[in-house]
Amino acid sequence: MKKEPIIPESKDSAFREQVLKTPVGEKILTCMQCGICSGSCPVSQEMDYSPRQLVRMVQLGLKKEVLSSNTIWICTTCFSCSVRCPRGIHPTELMETLKPIAIAEGITNRNVKFDTVFSDVIKTNGRASEFLLISKYSMTEPGMIKQLPFGLSMMAKRKLPLSVDRMENTKELGTIFKLGEKSREKK
Repeated sequence: MKKEPIIPESKDSAFREQVLKTPVGEKILTCMQCGICSGSCPVSQEMDYSPRQLVRMVQLGLKKEVLSSNTIWICTTCFSCSVRCPRGIHPTELMETLKPIAIAEGITNRNVKFDTVFSDVIKTNGRASEFLLISKYSMTEPGMIKQLPFGLSMMAKRKLPLSVDRMENTKELGTIFKLGEKSREKK
């Protein structure tokens, strides 16, 4: 992905201040760009900007670039970056802070396919099933076929259970999903 150069006009000081005023934003200016967060991130290779780059972009007030980045949506919230940061900055919490700002701006996750499949598996079973999730997502994402040897290897080693563990009563869960859908419709 070709990244455009930063120009002064792309800086938004109001956005910068909005993020800096949040509990997670208090330490963002202390970031020394050491890269430990990015080196610790298990999914940074899938991100368009690493956690380190995203923190710097927030420091610069690059609202459009930050909020339209896939980085905030790809973060798995494993907290590896937050635990290892020598300055006590919490990139994981930063990602969670940026998502509602992006949504309020009308920007949503570009990888809606995975979210939809994940939600459907949870709605149906009440729990996440790795096998169902991978199977259903693979049907919507043709590039996943290259992961087949890895999946077969995991199944052979019994690391990917084929059984689906279901919740006994998913009625309350269905109600939660309906409430979420209603709130989205209102927006």
